Amino acid sequence: MITCPNCQTQNESGSRFCISCGHDLSNEAAGGGTAVAHTGFYRRRLGVSIGQTVIALLLVWLLRSVFVNLSFVEGLTLPDVPFTVAQIITFIVYLIAFFLLVNFVNTLRSHWPNAYPRLAALTPALTVVIYVMLISLAYRALLPVIIDLADDPSDFVLVLRVILTVLALALLGWAGKVIYDALPGWLAGIRLGATQGESGEVACLNCGRLNTAAMHFCGHCGHELTTQEVTKPENES
Repeated sequence: MITCPNCQTQNESGSRFCISCGHDLSNEAAGGGTAVAHTGFYRRRLGVSIGQTVIALLLVWLLRSVFVNLSFVEGLTLPDVPFTVAQIITFIVYLIAFFLLVNFVNTLRSHWPNAYPRLAALTPALTVVIYVMLISLAYRALLPVIIDLADDPSDFVLVLRVILTVLALALLGWAGKVIYDALPGWLAGIRLGATQGESGEVACLNCGRLNTAAMHFCGHCGHELTTQEVTKPENES
């Protein structure tokens, strides 16, 4: 707990401003800056990882498109190899994309909850969406091999597509349920105004943080939480 030097009100650890008088507690709240810096660090790391992954995927696909469209590569086959050089290159590109996304999933799972604590419940949903993309990449990469090795490729591919479709629907449906279940918590942090809810919490108009109804000032940014609707009964009395 942090004691306000101006009014002696007890504030939660990490509060930047007094909930009673709005006094700046930055000197007293030594841990507040650390928490913000911790969140900012993971957000920067996650942003860099997203940028690297997107650029790498675009670069690999661009190089693949240039290579397979070269006049001396089109239709080129190697002796005793049932695939063209363009198909082999495409297969390698899909593998690279697959491993890039797997590496990004690991980063996402470790960084997202720390970067966005209020949206931590979104982590498994985002992970599942990327897993579905990985399944699609694996199917596209292995399809030429399956067609070449299967005795009856048309029936086998049809069964495989049905199985993967059902699996994708199940995974995406689960991800949708996770998002839907977490919506109440996310909506509570949206900066729609300082309105008091049934839970007795007030969302700050300035930063969106939740504060108890007894607070007069936001403990995070110091913004005054009193609205006209709240103060009107006091003025009438």
